[in-house]
Amino acid sequence: MTILLDENFPLRLYRRLRQQGRDVQHIIELGQRGISDADIRRRLQDEELLFLTNDTEFLVLPFDCQSTILLSRVSQSLPLEERVTLWLSAIDQFFAQTWTEQLFEVGNDGILRPISKV
Repeated sequence: MTILLDENFPLRLYRRLRQQGRDVQHIIELGQRGISDADIRRRLQDEELLFLTNDTEFLVLPFDCQSTILLSRVSQSLPLEERVTLWLSAIDQFFAQTWTEQLFEVGNDGILRPISKV
């Protein structure tokens, strides 16, 4: 499964995921800075992705969405390296087991939690 990082995630996270051998894409690296949410939604509907975002708008998924959304509630006031570590932990937790849920959140404790569909 490809990991897609929304444009507000640091490139440091993208580079760390690549170093781990993960299949990862970043909106900025794709040359799509400023892409509309509607365009991202179409991609989420058509492809099986793990999409990391800070945007709660993506918690409303179409019935036939192929992707999984990981909403970050990690405080931007934390040091960058600490935030990256928390996100990496959440991604590891996601890939460590099989889930039936499609919506997750991660907070300052780094624990991945399924959330109910909106």
